Amino acid sequence: MDGWAILRELKGSSDLNEIPIFVSTALDEREKGISLGAKDYLVKPYKPSQLSKVIMHTLLSNGK
Repeated sequence: MDGWAILRELKGSSDLNEIPIFVSTALDEREKGISLGAKDYLVKPYKPSQLSKVIMHTLLSNGK
């Protein structure tokens, strides 16, 4: 099972589909990731602050 299959399974589950998924990969397939339900898509290499920003934005947008 690859990451795309896992993403499909999570987003297809009524119990788990609200969990935000951030894709971190060396492959530039952003459109595919977002279309499968990823909250955000980061292509390596990226600065750690970029990941922190994505997480913080998600928490704030969810009222956390």
